[in-house]
Amino acid sequence: MDWDLVQGPVRRDLAQVDRQLAQLFRSPVAIVNAVAGHFLGTRGKKFRPTLLLLVARLAGKVRREQVMGATVVELIHAAALIHDDSVDKSVLRRGLPTVNRLWNDDVAIVVGDFLYSKAFETLVSARLLPAMEILAGATHQMALGEALELQFAGQLGLAEREYLKVIDAKTASLMAAACEIGALPAKARTPAGRRRAARFRRFGRAVGMAFQIADDVIDFLGHPAETGKRLGTDLREGKVTLPLIHALRRLRGAPRSRLAALAAQRRLRRAEFRELVGLIAAGDGFCYATARARAYARQAQRLLASEPSSAVKEALGHAVDYAVGRTR
Repeated sequence: MDWDLVQGPVRRDLAQVDRQLAQLFRSPVAIVNAVAGHFLGTRGKKFRPTLLLLVARLAGKVRREQVMGATVVELIHAAALIHDDSVDKSVLRRGLPTVNRLWNDDVAIVVGDFLYSKAFETLVSARLLPAMEILAGATHQMALGEALELQFAGQLGLAEREYLKVIDAKTASLMAAACEIGALPAKARTPAGRRRAARFRRFGRAVGMAFQIADDVIDFLGHPAETGKRLGTDLREGKVTLPLIHALRRLRGAPRSRLAALAAQRRLRRAEFRELVGLIAAGDGFCYATARARAYARQAQRLLASEPSSAVKEALGHAVDYAVGRTR
């Protein structure tokens, strides 16, 4: 997808986010600055700030506090990624070494904590109290999702509903919060304004669910040159995701036993990994997961449908398409 189709209407607002991120990443501590420089250099797509700003622009001009909200959302996302990489012992992020790989887990944890605390210090100093309330709930859910993921690690009998609970908390909660913040009115909330903000919270959640399920399919079928990480990373970390869950539920007899045995090994040779992917495909795991992701995407599009036609609405539609259809 041409990324300009998504970010075009908010390109200038995102430039402001970049400038604010550079300022907020600064610290009097040299090692924090070094890590910040490395992390900012990874230049992610800033999907969550983009969602927030597009939702905000649906109502007209993006306000200063919404740009700041988008910046804080990206700070929180960065903190979560740094912590996740440390917990998962990941070595690559977007094709570059992770913070824990270049430094160590202690540095990753401390810098992640710095970013979380900086995010909420920024919300308080800017008096963005409604956004702070929303993001406090989201970060709590993200922590619960991380804890659940650790609790369920290696459980090949994991139910789909438990998997959905994990990704709802760990991934979808922050996208839901970003979209809700984007929809907050400038002045006191009216019943209509609250309903609209709640609708965009549901929109963001649906996008987040689609995004994560698609990501879990990519972990098996993507290309390392595009994803910036090795295939099968989730499996090696003990994460039991929807393609595997469904295939184990669908297969019977020897194929199921073989799939379970391969998945339990976690670290597979190349030929074994290809065999595992073939068994998941035979168990309809990839088709099923993709269909579930597309169902969430259709839900998001329905929640967007009542908005008047505009270039911004079209860009949000492209954002939904990207979430479910990307290859990296």
